[in-house]
Amino acid sequence: MPYTLIDHTADLGMRVSAPTVIALFEEAALALVDIMGGRSSLGTTRLTIEVQGIDRVDLLVRWLQEILYLVEVRGLRIRGFEILYFQDTELRAEAEGAYSREPLEAEIKAVTYHNLQIREIDNVWAATIILDT
Repeated sequence: MPYTLIDHTADLGMRVSAPTVIALFEEAALALVDIMGGRSSLGTTRLTIEVQGIDRVDLLVRWLQEILYLVEVRGLRIRGFEILYFQDTELRAEAEGAYSREPLEAEIKAVTYHNLQIREIDNVWAATIILDT
């Protein structure tokens, strides 16, 4: 499993790992969607997502906040992501999924910057992300 949940006072944390930084961003988004209960087996809709940040950490937070918005506010249930373009300060991706009115399993208020770092250790990219619940 590319992510694990971690205990954090009054919030929820997840530790995500992947073989590349691009895969880390994809896995972090899928982990967020899993936690919310926003996965779908259907792929009837494709959306292009473009996000910019001031650095790689800011980009990750903004990317996850956009996913949070699409799932929670717009009702998109996610089948998968593909990052088409990636630099430290911007990315473009496609999300595949389907719209649904079904309620989510968990409410996530925000993705935080609290102690967020993206590191490469022994050819594995990792991040610990705290979610405001």
